[in-house]
Amino acid sequence: MKLGLLTHVPSEAELARLYQELSSSGLRLAGRKRPWPYRPADLESLLALGGEMLRYDARLLAVLLRFFLARWGDLNPLLLRRRMAGMGCPQALLVMLGFARLASRDAELGRLIDYLFAGWPRLHPEERFFLDAAAPGSRTALRALGRNLAPYARWGFVGTERPVADTGTRQALGSYDAGTRRRILLDLVERRGAITLADYLDAVDHAVTRQQALADLRASPGLVLHGRGRGAVWRRKRLAQADGSRK
Repeated sequence: MKLGLLTHVPSEAELARLYQELSSSGLRLAGRKRPWPYRPADLESLLALGGEMLRYDARLLAVLLRFFLARWGDLNPLLLRRRMAGMGCPQALLVMLGFARLASRDAELGRLIDYLFAGWPRLHPEERFFLDAAAPGSRTALRALGRNLAPYARWGFVGTERPVADTGTRQALGSYDAGTRRRILLDLVERRGAITLADYLDAVDHAVTRQQALADLRASPGLVLHGRGRGAVWRRKRLAQADGSRK
């Protein structure tokens, strides 16, 4: 991974200093004014520097998200793009911006994010977003295996961390991309044979709406709906056909 704006992999002390710098936006963060080799001259430089450190600290995703949502009106979009051009991995900051779009319905914010998105390539091959992700084979890693949230997938990353923008509601942001949901659904049906809408919503961590969940079930060619309302069950076609032949 290219370090870009970083002189080296950030230490815990330097991450604490970043938190202290970000707290100037009014966020309540447990940062400390530790020495570091950086001198961000403006908000744009600070945000780009935070984006460079983001993949080393999963907590930073929610912190940078709240910082951006609080201060986006003070940013110079062109200057921020120029700061991003100096980053080793500007796509990391773009992931945070993708979550920001989900967190707000402000039309002007959406237009700003569109401008900041423009022109950057998707990474290939895919990379795990957080560099200190769970060790392969651990329970956390097995749970996340084959899963990917859309804001990560758009830029060539794999990640399942869902940040919280509003500390009051604690509503986590982000939904699995279409490929991930399809794999989850196929695995669930293969294991159970018959599932309910509630089963599928549980499997995708309630990260999609009921309407989207229904659309996913209806779009699956191997499923047949039986019943109506809360008692409705989706079954594999061959099981449904076998049940019908016995009647």
